[in-house]
Amino acid sequence: INAEYGAIAIIVEGLLMLYLHSFRNNPMLLMFLLISFLVWCIHSQSIYDVVVYGSTPAGIAAAISAAREGSRVALLEPTSYLGGMAVAGGIGLRDLGVEGTLGGIGWEWIQLNSQYYGVSSPVYQPDMYVGNANFLKLLKAVPVDLVYNSPLRESDSVKKLGTKILSIYTQNATGALEWKAKVFVDASYEGDLARFAGASYTYGREAKSQYNEAFAGVRPTFNPWGNFLPDFPTPATYPNGTLFPYIKQGPIAAEGSADKNLEGFSYRLCITNNQSNQVPFPRPPGYNPEDFSLLQAFLKTVVESKTYPNGPPLDFMVQVLDYSGYPNKNKWDLCDGLGSGFTSDAIDQAAGYVEGTYAERQAVIDKHYYYVAGFLTFLSTDPSVPPATRESVNRYGMCKDQWVENNHWPPQLYVREALRIIGDTVFTQNDLVPSTRLKRNDSIGLGSWGVDIHVVQRIAVKGKDGTLIADNEGQMWVGVTDGPQTYPYDLPYYLLLPKRAELTNLLVPVCSSSSHVAFNSLRVEPTYVQLGQAAGNAANLAAKGNVAVQDVSITQLQTILMAQGVKLHWE
Repeated sequence: INAEYGAIAIIVEGLLMLYLHSFRNNPMLLMFLLISFLVWCIHSQSIYDVVVYGSTPAGIAAAISAAREGSRVALLEPTSYLGGMAVAGGIGLRDLGVEGTLGGIGWEWIQLNSQYYGVSSPVYQPDMYVGNANFLKLLKAVPVDLVYNSPLRESDSVKKLGTKILSIYTQNATGALEWKAKVFVDASYEGDLARFAGASYTYGREAKSQYNEAFAGVRPTFNPWGNFLPDFPTPATYPNGTLFPYIKQGPIAAEGSADKNLEGFSYRLCITNNQSNQVPFPRPPGYNPEDFSLLQAFLKTVVESKTYPNGPPLDFMVQVLDYSGYPNKNKWDLCDGLGSGFTSDAIDQAAGYVEGTYAERQAVIDKHYYYVAGFLTFLSTDPSVPPATRESVNRYGMCKDQWVENNHWPPQLYVREALRIIGDTVFTQNDLVPSTRLKRNDSIGLGSWGVDIHVVQRIAVKGKDGTLIADNEGQMWVGVTDGPQTYPYDLPYYLLLPKRAELTNLLVPVCSSSSHVAFNSLRVEPTYVQLGQAAGNAANLAAKGNVAVQDVSITQLQTILMAQGVKLHWE
């Protein structure tokens, strides 16, 4: 601190000397330089109670809740877009497993959406410009410094003393900025702040034996859900034995074993059949229809099996989901298909994303754009595609009024999973117990989504005749109980906490302390927004009380959350 003040004194002294020698007759220029210097001082070494990294719904809720309780807050967004998957990604807060479980700031946003459209029913998935405006409305009602285009510096981004983060460094077009705070919240999808700060973490799948989880690790082969047709296998190779693109060589690892594979990422496009609001699906740069030879082979098996003799419709290949609660009923959310072996999820394309440099991540993002845009280009234009399928796809186009500045394509890649911190306690499949049976004394909200794991890998395996056929592995959907039904369950505070021995002033509401199985129930925006609201309130209590985040009073935190409309248990 003394060194910083010394540097400031030297600069001020220099400006005074310049005045004496150069600016005696130009005071306005000196005033401009002094004001510029003061602005630089404020923003290059800002001191806050709470700094939140990532303006996902979790980050927005954290910033708002801390500011409402009197903390000075900065919300740093690495990109130029607010709202994460809820706005820049296109899905809103649609993935709510049980109506009535969401309160607090998430519900406030939903109500603002309803007010905009003049309806009394909840609008979970509005037009993206509406959702963005309503998040901004909530943020502008409190003193939060929202700063866009502020990714963490890729090296030396965190300054620590013992287990405390003193400051973090972001990088923008004008250089590095230092942000000081008493408490930090990492609300990003990637968990970069937690990783750079030295939190223990993992990614991929734990072995079944690690936490005694029935659904953990590599899954059994030939799962009929989200796969190729079991009785009409799809070949994995060209006639010469070379593997098709978008499939890798087996064999598959032992069932229940651990790996570092990630479930499929994708883009959730806003599509419409309203021709007055349509733009065509884009042909990606460098498009080569040969890259979709596996898709071509799959379509052939679908026709020959008589599943769809004339060719499958678009809503077999992908889910065409109603915009949830959207009153105009003319927009759809393009999601991967439940019954199709080849769909809009880009399988095996996210390798290197979690720990990659920004340039390496951009390469992964580019691969996903090519895959999703190429998938739709192939289905809508390739002469090998059955005419009925092409006609079905070409009824739709991208919504002309969404993400206009980004050629109507969602700017946020759907990063379904990245790293997960490993805290002193880890939330596992065994903790997914309905709130009606287990009421936790440390609950900070309610989860209500089932265990939803998308395809993790696509492997060429030997069929009954010895030839290589395509098989998707890892996908599953189960409710919180063993059947398909989902019940709300309590979210414990320890989800947010790194190990005490590592970090005592960081909270992590997105990349939480959870196993792969449990995370795939937590990983939806209605849950994230609740965890973010709890993190913001806990950060405020830790900052004001000068205590470790692990020592925040749960009772006090719960009292605040309930007063803010958050539901802690399900009756």
